[in-house]
Amino acid sequence: MLREPITVDPRLVEEIVTREEAEFRGRTPRSHEIHERAKKTMPAGVSSSFQAVPPYPLFISHAQGSHIWDYDGNEYADFHLGFGSLLVGHAHPVLVEALRDQLGKGSLYSLPGPDTVFLAEEMARRFTPIEQVRFCNSGTEATMDALRVARAHVGRDKVVKIEGSYHGHHDTLLMSTKPSVEAAGPADHPNTVPASKGIPQDVKNNTLIVPYNDPEALDRILTEHEGEVAAVITEPVLMNVGIVLPDDTYLASIREITRRHGVLLIFDEVKTGVTVAPGGITEIYPVEPDLICLAKSIGGGMPVGAFGGREEIMRHITNWEVLHLGTFNGNPMSSRAALVTLTQVLTPGAHISQSSWPLPTPVSSKSSTCQCTWFR
Repeated sequence: MLREPITVDPRLVEEIVTREEAEFRGRTPRSHEIHERAKKTMPAGVSSSFQAVPPYPLFISHAQGSHIWDYDGNEYADFHLGFGSLLVGHAHPVLVEALRDQLGKGSLYSLPGPDTVFLAEEMARRFTPIEQVRFCNSGTEATMDALRVARAHVGRDKVVKIEGSYHGHHDTLLMSTKPSVEAAGPADHPNTVPASKGIPQDVKNNTLIVPYNDPEALDRILTEHEGEVAAVITEPVLMNVGIVLPDDTYLASIREITRRHGVLLIFDEVKTGVTVAPGGITEIYPVEPDLICLAKSIGGGMPVGAFGGREEIMRHITNWEVLHLGTFNGNPMSSRAALVTLTQVLTPGAHISQSSWPLPTPVSSKSSTCQCTWFR
C-alpha cells in the first residue's frame, strides 16, 4: 500500500538552510575569501561549472586516503571522490611512488611509450568488447571519439541518447541531461533539449532522445528514423540522476533492437567501469556492446579516457578514415597511473574482498593481491 505523501513545511526548510549556511560560512572564511578573488579572473570563480555551488564552493588544500581538507583546515570524509575517479582514494602510496618515478623521467613525450601498450593489453583483457583501444584525456573525449568512429562505420549521422544521461560536454550529447518538465515533452517520446546555449540547431537535429528502461520506445524511434541512426549510446546504469539500475531484460533488449536496425550500441562506462567489477558492467550483465567508453576510475585520479571495441570498427582509425588526435593522448603520467591502478590496486582480488555493490557478485577468472587497505 502506498503511503500518503509527506508535506514538508517550506518555512522549516528555509530555517534549516539559513542555520546551516551560517555555520558553513563561520568555519570557511578562507574559502569565501579565495572565491571572491577567483571570480575576478574565472567565470563563477571555478574551472568547471558544476563546482559553482551556493553560497560558495569549498577550496581544498590537500587530501589523503578517504579524507579531504579545505583551505581553512576543516577535515571531511570524501564521499564524492571525483565522481568515482578516486576509487583508489587520495594519494594512494603505490600511485604516488609510481608517478614520482615517472615525473623524474618526463611528463610528456608526445610519442608512444611502452606503458601505453601494456595498458591497452590490460584493457583488452578486462573489458568486453575491446579488441583495440585508443586513449584520450577525459570521458567527454571518449564519448565524442566513439561517436565519430560509429558514424564512420555505419555511414549515418544521427545518434540516440537516453533522457537524463550525461556523456560529457560536447555538443552532440549535451542534450536532455536534466530538462525541465515543460521542455522534456512526452515521457515515451521525449524532445531533444539542449542543456546549454551555443549548440547549433543542426547538431540538435541529429540527436534523438529516448527514455531509460523503455526498449519499446527505442524500437519505435529507430523505426521512425530507419536508416538514419548510426549509434545508440547509454550509461548501462544511469548515474546522472541518482543511480537507476536497468530492468532485468533492458540491456539485452536494446542489444537485440540495435542489431536488428543495424545500429551500433555504445556503453558509456565512464562512471561504472572498474567501480562495479574488474571488467565493468558487462561482467555483471552479460550484454556485449559494439564500443565502450571509459575514464575516471581507471586512472586512479589522473586525467585519462579510453574508447574501444571490435577491430573491424576501430580499423577506421588504423586506415586514416577517422582522425583521432591529441597531444596528451597516452601521455606517460596518465598511462603509468592507469596501468598501476588496474594491475596493482584495483585488481580482481580487490573487488572480491571489497565488494558492496548492490548487484550480483561478478565472477572473475583472475586473482591477485588486494592493495586497497589504504582506502579503508
